[in-house]
Amino acid sequence: MSAPESASESPVGLQFSVYPLRQEHLHPAIEAAVQAAAREGVDVTVGRLSTFASGDEEQVFAAVRAAFDAAKSFGPTVMLVTLSTGLPSDGRVAEIQGTVRD
Repeated sequence: MSAPESASESPVGLQFSVYPLRQEHLHPAIEAAVQAAAREGVDVTVGRLSTFASGDEEQVFAAVRAAFDAAKSFGPTVMLVTLSTGLPSDGRVAEIQGTVRD
């Protein structure tokens, strides 16, 4: 297997934050974005200021589009997105978090 093939098969991480603009209620647009992303098959974890998700590349990019489409259906919206590869395994995340807390 070549390096590009193995890289494309590794999980892709996504972090996104939705900022509804000039809307009386913010929660509906944000909730719709999170639910739309989850429907694309990514694993979703909602944080205090942003949502984290991971999956294969196709799922992650579909989740970004679905989340943005859902949020903007409520009105003007800004969505910030960060993508990453080379995600640590769950055990490695716990190890890193433990080190940071110590």
